[in-house]
Amino acid sequence: MRTVRWSSRPVIGLLVAAGVASMVAFVLAPAALLGGRYGSFRQEAALRDGVGRGLVEFWRGGGPEYPALLARLVDYWFRWHAIKVAISSLMLIVFVLLAAALWRRYLRGAGARAVGAIAATSFAVLATGLLLLNIQATAVPLVALLPLLSGGAPDGDLARTLREVRDGVNHPAGPHGGSPALSVLLGEVERYHWVMVAAAGVVVLATGLASVILWRRRGAGSARAGFMRKALSVILAVTVTLMLTVVAYSAYSAADPGGALLALLGGG
Repeated sequence: MRTVRWSSRPVIGLLVAAGVASMVAFVLAPAALLGGRYGSFRQEAALRDGVGRGLVEFWRGGGPEYPALLARLVDYWFRWHAIKVAISSLMLIVFVLLAAALWRRYLRGAGARAVGAIAATSFAVLATGLLLLNIQATAVPLVALLPLLSGGAPDGDLARTLREVRDGVNHPAGPHGGSPALSVLLGEVERYHWVMVAAAGVVVLATGLASVILWRRRGAGSARAGFMRKALSVILAVTVTLMLTVVAYSAYSAADPGGALLALLGGG
């Protein structure tokens, strides 16, 4: 009975199809899976309006508990991004397998496969970024909802609430600085950014170590193997640079949750 190699053309074709399917699912699956229970939030305008009303109710409530609307929105956004975590994890696995298969074919003499292997490796890096962003949003969905408020010009109760939030951040000793809702928002913003520091930090350590090892071994073996190690090392080094920027920005934001909150809400 003939054994199909995992780097054979049929398997590579299946991996390419799976990669494309995972990208389509990443865009369409959350709305399709959650539409029945959270259909009222499917339109971006309705979601933005809900976040605005939920924040106003939360701010006016005088306590740290989420009102019903905001709690439902947080649950929805948690589920939305949890689905994307699952899909982006699958996407990452598929592109890693595809890159490995294409690199293997390249080592066996298929020179044109190097371009495809580099592309698949780059897609794996992008999938890693998507995974990190959605882990962050799943961990702290309330903060992940706040950027929706910067999509339009607020008015009425929302405009007043945002002014009071900004006043509370800028003047902690003022009438709004001691708001329980503000304490919750600042705490969640801080946690949101520390989650990214931890997640991106793990990626920095893993990719940095792999990049160094591959670069040190670039001269071992055949010329093709050397090219593969150099290409992978460079891609991983670029990834490390980008991730270090993310870690530095997130750590700075976590150390200044007030400024980070104002940035999420669209300015100070």
